[in-house]
Formats: sequence, C-alpha cells, structure tokens
Amino acid sequence: MGCNKKNDVTKDEEAIKYVINAETQAWIDKNPEKMKEYYIQDKYQTRLNIQDSVYSLTTGWDKRSTAIDTLAKYADWRGVDQFQVKKDFLVIKVMDNTAWAILKETQHMIYNGSPATAVSIINIVLEKQDKDWKISCFVKSSI
Repeated sequence: MGCNKKNDVTKDEEAIKYVINAETQAWIDKNPEKMKEYYIQDKYQTRLNIQDSVYSLTTGWDKRSTAIDTLAKYADWRGVDQFQVKKDFLVIKVMDNTAWAILKETQHMIYNGSPATAVSIINIVLEKQDKDWKISCFVKSSI
C-alpha cells in the first residue's frame, strides 16, 4: 500500500471517530438537530438495539428522525449525575466510500446517588457522502 493510501485511511479513521464521538456528544447535549447531521437520511437508515433477548429495529429516515427527536428531547435524565462516556475503538475498516467500526462503549454515572455502569458493543456502518462520513446503520448490544 502506498504512503498516500495509508495516510488517506488514517485520515478516514480519524474522521469516523470524530463523527461517532460528535453524535454521542450531541445526544448528551440533547441536540437532535445536531445529531441528525451525522446520519445518512435515506430509506435504509437503520438502528438496532439489543438488550438481553429483546431487540428493537427501526428502518427508514422518517422513523429514525422521529426516534432521534424523541430520544434527545424526552430522555429522562433525572437522578443521573457525573455522566461520562468512554469509547474503545476495536476495529475500523475503510473500503472506498463505505466503512464500519466496532467499539466498546462504557457509560459511567451516578444514578440516584449510587455509581452505575452500562457497557455495550456497537457496530456502526458509515458511508462517505460529499466527502463527509455519515452513519448508515447503528447496532448497539448491551453486555
């Protein structure tokens, strides 16, 4: 692999990490309009949440956009203090204008006065749209 190709992949990986982290920060900030900037807005836009043996699947930008509004605007943060998110990027693969990232996300907080932790494995498929990476599919599995 030539030097320029390797540098391009490194730049893409950094841009992908930025998009994923910025989307999370927009959620923490309860800013749905900012969150939406990081998503492909088409009929294939997909979110899959898996917790224990229960899952929920949402497909299509119309449904995802509404879900983002609901999540950001109406999430109940009462009782939550000192909220922090740590992401460990395990694998990122870039293939032209498509990429995927697998990461471990750990959320630390004080919930109703007690320390609490939530851990998930997240697999995100991204597409490059007008030179910017955007999330196409987001799969979150609680562990």
